[in-house]
Amino acid sequence: MTDAKKTITHGQIAQALGVSVARITILKKEGMPTDSIQAALDWRQAREDERRRLAPVVVETLDDGSIAERIRIHRIKVNMAGEVWEQSIRERDPNQGKYQSSYNASLKTLLNLEEEQERRAILAKDFIKSTEAREAMLQIVSDVLTRLDKLALDCAEGCNPENPAKSVKVLEAWVRKTRSEISSI
Repeated sequence: MTDAKKTITHGQIAQALGVSVARITILKKEGMPTDSIQAALDWRQAREDERRRLAPVVVETLDDGSIAERIRIHRIKVNMAGEVWEQSIRERDPNQGKYQSSYNASLKTLLNLEEEQERRAILAKDFIKSTEAREAMLQIVSDVLTRLDKLALDCAEGCNPENPAKSVKVLEAWVRKTRSEISSI
């Protein structure tokens, strides 16, 4: 080769960009230079920079307080849009379809805001993990069963001061029956 310029293949460019050869063909139609890998990389970077420059910028975020205020204001707007649409129907306005579309879009936005508010309310609640809830319930049941087992001895004298042994037998029978009923649940 006497020419100092080396021919670059689409495969080489594809490998350098990390895309398929078919994608290189598409990008070439969109204006990507294929005379060098560096030119292709620079072109792609310039496109990415432009895309980022044109991307929408979030001006403000909605906290829980401002979303409630937005919902309040938007309800008023939805009512106004509905009134305009209804008036256009009564007056047989040829633009009533546009007014209906405006009302529908406004209502949809209101519903989306309300759904977001509800989602945030749910996320703000404290939830207990199922494993923690299970452990807590097992501990409570264990404590209740322990108290049931001690019931006969703790209460026998109060139930029958003259013959506590008789009360113990009755209370123990009741405890066995209760434990049986609890275990079948």
